[in-house]
Amino acid sequence: MVLNPALATQLLTQRALLSVGSPSPSATLRRPFGALDAAALAALHSFAQRLRQEQSADAPPPVASPERAAILARARSMLGTPYRWGGNGSDGLDCSAFLSRAWGISRQTTDTLPQVAREITKDDLQPGDALNLPTWRDAQRAGHVRLFAGWANAERTLMHVYEATATPGRAVHQVIPYDPAYAPLRLTTLEGT
Repeated sequence: MVLNPALATQLLTQRALLSVGSPSPSATLRRPFGALDAAALAALHSFAQRLRQEQSADAPPPVASPERAAILARARSMLGTPYRWGGNGSDGLDCSAFLSRAWGISRQTTDTLPQVAREITKDDLQPGDALNLPTWRDAQRAGHVRLFAGWANAERTLMHVYEATATPGRAVHQVIPYDPAYAPLRLTTLEGT
């Protein structure tokens, strides 16, 4: 049976499907969705397995340092938080407030980050470092910063980042091309980790 991906995604977002990986998927799936036939259950279970595999392939690489792992965990905990220019609360964060919270430091801006971090090279980037575009370097004078979570390819042209951004309007994890306009930064307390 071929399952419509949009329908499957809708079904999988139901909170009752958190245990799709259970040994008895049909029992797990029947409860929230009523009388789905065996073919539909098998197709949904197969779709859920493929979705989990794709999501794990898109996940950032593991982090060795506990300090860096804690930074990435804080960033993950803020995913979905609304983006708000100048925001620094649960009602919305801008990019630098997002990074400040992930780093566990007082509120900074793209222009004040060099007071708590030092510039490093692209080759020195590690998960938990940042990529900063201060307002004075940004042609639009807005500035932006993102949290580096790891390289997405061997060529180091694609990277995993966490960021609060106006598009799509919330804090996200995504894979994007490396942009040399952004200066790699390392929080001074992360030296040697």
